[in-house]
Amino acid sequence: MIRDRPRTLFGRLVLILVSSLLLAQALTFAFVLAERSLAMRGMMVSYLAADVASSVAMLDRLPRAERAGWLPRLQRTNYKLRLGVEAGAPSIAGSNVGAASLRESELARSVTQTLSKALSQPVTAVAPEEAGVELRLVLRLQDGTPVIVDLAQPRLRLSPWLLAALTAQLLLLAGGCWLAIRQVTRPLARLAEAAGALVPGRPGMPLDPTGPREVARAAEAFNRMRQRIDEHLEERSQMLGAISHDLQTPITRMRLRTELLDDETLRDKLHADLGQMQHLVEQGLAYARTAQAEQEPEASTEIVALLQSCVADACDAGQAVAWRGGAPAALSTRPRALRRIVGNLVDNAIKFAGAAEVELVEQDDCHAILVMDRGPGIAPQEREKVMQPFYRIEGSRNPATGGTGLGLAIVQRLAHVCNAEFSLLPREGGGLTACVRFRSPVP
Repeated sequence: MIRDRPRTLFGRLVLILVSSLLLAQALTFAFVLAERSLAMRGMMVSYLAADVASSVAMLDRLPRAERAGWLPRLQRTNYKLRLGVEAGAPSIAGSNVGAASLRESELARSVTQTLSKALSQPVTAVAPEEAGVELRLVLRLQDGTPVIVDLAQPRLRLSPWLLAALTAQLLLLAGGCWLAIRQVTRPLARLAEAAGALVPGRPGMPLDPTGPREVARAAEAFNRMRQRIDEHLEERSQMLGAISHDLQTPITRMRLRTELLDDETLRDKLHADLGQMQHLVEQGLAYARTAQAEQEPEASTEIVALLQSCVADACDAGQAVAWRGGAPAALSTRPRALRRIVGNLVDNAIKFAGAAEVELVEQDDCHAILVMDRGPGIAPQEREKVMQPFYRIEGSRNPATGGTGLGLAIVQRLAHVCNAEFSLLPREGGGLTACVRFRSPVP
């Protein structure tokens, strides 16, 4: 909708302030024009009568033969003199003259009074029908020669620098508003960037607490919040790792004690339960160790060679994994973390679909690793939830697989460490595609 435009706070504030300034400048300009028009009208009424009287007095003292030659010299921008008789124009004093306004009556009264006193002759004001003439005066000189005085409509004359000064003033105010709004919105943009850069398991860069007091306080509060989040995540990983590690000892003791049972059926059931517990503990330890993946140094890695190695290891273990190819690509990443990502995705596909296909492609000018299967897939509303720790889709996948709900959570955390994005997409023809897309563009 129009009221939602522009979408940014910076754009909205600039639009509001600049529109207000334009309106204020337009009103100021209109007031200036009106004031100057009134001033010109007042000056015309005050001084025009005396000026016309002087010109008429000069004509009265000139010889009759020289008067026509002097008319161009006595002409002014706001009136001109003519010798002759004007007929057919109604008098201003007539009640049926619609062209005579209040200001025309005031002008006519002032000029006629002044001329009548100076010339001792009656002066008649008529309403002209000629365009550009506001008032016409008919009078006679001392020798009876008729003189017509045409008073032009006053024209408002603006100084050549007025519009330039108003434009410069508007630009100065608009520039000041832009600078002030930029000072206000820039800290919000930095705060949004810092919040968007927060990644679990990766330390974020603190905000610089400089600038105005309010901005510095917001930056300090954000840094404290970021530190508390990092401490909470680290504490959670440490606690999960400690619990998983400590559970291995009692599980081992229980496994040894079950060997002493004479009932083979009961012993087998307990071994199965302990095996599931052992798998859960191992997955918990693996999830806790993802926080240490950040310590692995980045290295230039040939992605195709790494993927082919993972596929070969899976095939050697008797798993149905196929390599679908990809163009050679060397990227700076953490190879051990990337190998764990591919291994988890392949194991997940084997577990729920029985087979997996691995491919390296280009998506949006970036490399992406695809691990595809023909399993039951995941519903769209569940694709984000399955990346949460210990979340499982009941009934949508085989519950007998013994999944812990940590495999995809581990992949997501390691993908951030490898500067990549992890997503689950439906595969055409049925199945699921796990996509690990690197953020660095294709060289």
